[in-house]
Amino acid sequence: MKILKDPRFQFFSILLLFLVINLLQSGLTYLFEDEAYYYVWSKNLDFGYFDHPPMVALWAAIGSNFVEEELGLRLLSTISFSFMLWIIWLMIDAKEKWQHVGLFFLLVVSLTFWQVFGFIITPDTPLLLFTALFLLAYKRFLDRENTINILFLGLTMAGMLYSKYHGILVIGFVVISHLKLLQNPRFWMAGLFGLILFLPHLYWQYENGFPSFEYHLKERGKKPYSILNNLTHLINMIAVVGITFPVIYKAFFKQKIKTVFQRSLKFIVYGFFVFFLISSFKSEPQAQWVIVILIPILLVVFPFFINHAKARRWLFILGSIQLGIIMIIRVFFAFPSLSPIELEPHVSQQWIPDLKKNTEGKPVVFVNSYRNASLYNFYTGIETHSYSILKGRKSQYNLNKFEDNIQGKDIYSATQYVKNQPKLAKRYSSYIYGKKIDNYQTFEKVQCFIDSEELSFSSGLNEFEFTLINTYNKNITFDHVRLYGVFQGYKNKIIAKVPLKMEGLVRINPNEQKIINATFEMPLLSEYETINFRVALEFYNLMEGFQGNKVPVIMMNQSTNE
Repeated sequence: MKILKDPRFQFFSILLLFLVINLLQSGLTYLFEDEAYYYVWSKNLDFGYFDHPPMVALWAAIGSNFVEEELGLRLLSTISFSFMLWIIWLMIDAKEKWQHVGLFFLLVVSLTFWQVFGFIITPDTPLLLFTALFLLAYKRFLDRENTINILFLGLTMAGMLYSKYHGILVIGFVVISHLKLLQNPRFWMAGLFGLILFLPHLYWQYENGFPSFEYHLKERGKKPYSILNNLTHLINMIAVVGITFPVIYKAFFKQKIKTVFQRSLKFIVYGFFVFFLISSFKSEPQAQWVIVILIPILLVVFPFFINHAKARRWLFILGSIQLGIIMIIRVFFAFPSLSPIELEPHVSQQWIPDLKKNTEGKPVVFVNSYRNASLYNFYTGIETHSYSILKGRKSQYNLNKFEDNIQGKDIYSATQYVKNQPKLAKRYSSYIYGKKIDNYQTFEKVQCFIDSEELSFSSGLNEFEFTLINTYNKNITFDHVRLYGVFQGYKNKIIAKVPLKMEGLVRINPNEQKIINATFEMPLLSEYETINFRVALEFYNLMEGFQGNKVPVIMMNQSTNE
């Protein structure tokens, strides 16, 4: 039939095939742990969340309104992937592109990380779409600086930032590639429009005490330098491409720049490489942080492979091998019984049924496990909460009313830290422990504020003062609660905790602030470069939380333990 030879029919048919395959994969594959976390977000739509901007939650909510279970959660991600490919195709100016539709899709499957982000939902999936739209808007802006293109450019800037904060890097590297933009008032108009659209998220951050910035810039902390982190970043740059990386990167470096737009594509790739190489000196890099470079890489290398038959043959060989490997892995994801190893999506079906049985279907409070709390809630519909402790990190469960919703109920705790309790379920090779707690009562959001720039402690008995602030509209009592002084070292590592002795702490009225005098016996500490001290509350022996602010400590006449 003549229509089968029409390159436009071929293009959209293959694009539809990608969509169908990804929809099937979405519906057949159990959730990854982070996906369940975004599901919890989608049930409480807002302009921001603890870890990321809100776009991923909005996408999950929209899809879930049309379809249930895993497919609904991932629906917009799978659709956006095919839409992104079409946007990329629109940006390719090569006259011969319609004669090389197969080559384009061979390149798509040769960029391995796309195969995962084509069917799961993470903040990276809307980021990929809005990055493609931003580059299209920028390309059109360079051609014609009219009102529509100015608004389009600003809209896509906001879309990237609402998806993931990495979007600011894309904008920044585009500006660096063409510094004359800073002298262009129309570009500033686009930026101002994008900023106005982004203001609701910034206001949300302000209202909530900038939790995302506090976490990403401070609480995650820095790690000691390790050359392994540098090597991990280099491996990530290879991993996002896959086994085709020799021919892909060779094509990228060899393809000559002819336009301002093409220059921006190379600057994005180089910029992400350098930025996260520098960050790897202080933190452990993750492969998905550089996922957006696949869009400019594809745009740069496609014309190269059109004009170089030898490189195209190698791409076909390596790309075909990679496609085969990817299809096998996809089958393993979807059908656990066929997989020779237990993959992340399979694990939830290992422990969730046992935990539900052993907790009598009651609400479950997970200790320092927002992922497990989210997965359990998704697959059982049972109410959960994640209790944050100093050994771990805060999460969205610290912001919404998860704690309020579970007060006064008979619940079970679920922890991997307190092991002198019954085993409730097995996850991977370790156990989830827990116990039943009747009439669960906590107040995790109470604040214990030490109003000092630093504290001086010495051996023996020490005394200090802090303000206990009841942030709740209810009386709080201190049954099932212990107050500790916690010493923390490098990267918030807990090096000691001591029980605090106080008098008269029985009850605090709603929104009351009470000055507390506390004493404790100084523990014997090893030498540390920095030591911080804070007050923490421990409910039901579930370990210490984040109630107190950190204050630097000066040790006076402190013995050391080598």
